[in-house]
Amino acid sequence: MIDPFLDERNDIRQGEPAAMEFHSMAGKTACVVWEVVTLERTEQKDPVVEQPPRLLRLAQVAAMLQVHPKTVYYWVRTGRLNALTSPGGLLRVRAEDARALCQSAGMPVPAELATVKRRVHVVETDKTVSRSLVRNLKAKGFDVRTFEDPYEALIATAKEPPELLIVDVRAEGTAGFESSRAIAALRRDDTTKRTRVLVWSDIEANEQNALLEAGVEAVIPRGDAAALTKAVK
Repeated sequence: MIDPFLDERNDIRQGEPAAMEFHSMAGKTACVVWEVVTLERTEQKDPVVEQPPRLLRLAQVAAMLQVHPKTVYYWVRTGRLNALTSPGGLLRVRAEDARALCQSAGMPVPAELATVKRRVHVVETDKTVSRSLVRNLKAKGFDVRTFEDPYEALIATAKEPPELLIVDVRAEGTAGFESSRAIAALRRDDTTKRTRVLVWSDIEANEQNALLEAGVEAVIPRGDAAALTKAVK
């Protein structure tokens, strides 16, 4: 006599369904209903890539760059490497600043810093333009944060300085915003003085000169995407 459950029992022995529940009903023809309770599957998972910490100790930077900690301290003291001071008075270096130092000095970027994204803050009220900027900047490897309020952007920049700040000083809602004074304040502050500032606006020559004197790296005519792309190194 042929066992109607032979194939299912073989499947159980081979480890396919982990368990089955059978229910039989009386009648001229036996009906068998089974329900798969659990089915174990082996799934291959992608390897987890650990991201470096946002803030690094000087000793960590030294180990990554294979230099003495005193060398890193010297870079901080002379302004070559930007550092933040913790509430306890300890120096901390942002991972993106350590990577920027490697790139500017022509040093190989350590594997621990290779996955660090460069951050940029964008002040733009036109949502269509903002989306276009975000798309282009992300293609260059930036981690982009957008703002419509310039004051909110300044607060965020002071709290967590980006590598680049792009501002439209003629954007709607920026009336009364004293761009030159705000940018000059960023240049004077130790935590934001290394943040590059690009102004993307159509402005008069006298205002342009005032912004450049305040510390703006470049003033780019609004709509000149090629010039902006070139300025974003």
